[in-house]
Amino acid sequence: MSMTDQEQKDLRTYCAFLLKEYGFHFSPNDPVIPALYIIHKEMQLNSQKNNELSSQVKKAASQINPRVFNFNVAGEAWKFQMGSIFKWVVIGLIVLLFAVLGVWYWSMAKDMNKARSIIHGSDNVSELMKLVKQNNQGYYFIDFTIAKGDSILHFKEYQKLNTKTVRVYLGKEIK
Repeated sequence: MSMTDQEQKDLRTYCAFLLKEYGFHFSPNDPVIPALYIIHKEMQLNSQKNNELSSQVKKAASQINPRVFNFNVAGEAWKFQMGSIFKWVVIGLIVLLFAVLGVWYWSMAKDMNKARSIIHGSDNVSELMKLVKQNNQGYYFIDFTIAKGDSILHFKEYQKLNTKTVRVYLGKEIK
């Protein structure tokens, strides 16, 4: 497709006008102008395609996290609700599992403290059992003596609190 001289002159004049708009000054007779015009048109077309592409990307991005769900097939909404329920059930089971593990650990620690106090108490009981004696009639008894000084010997001495009360010290609780 060849152009007439007048068409070429009009094209060069138009290109010179366009380039003058963007701050480039070329003579209408300059042979570079048609090439620059073609580059300008290609860039304009590329810019339009980029704008279309960016609008398509924006539209697709807005559909990635939709605020409204469109269900097109029968039973799709039900499956969506079941998926949501399943998610919450799984989260609830995980929370429940951690709560059960926490209670189990707490009860084990509490049972360990009880076991320690029982073992310590059994030491106290065995110490007390060493002091048990038997009289001639078969009765078991323990003799205690009055405490002397500031200290108390556990299971052996007592402290008189008043005329009717006597305190026997068994020892301290271990925590």
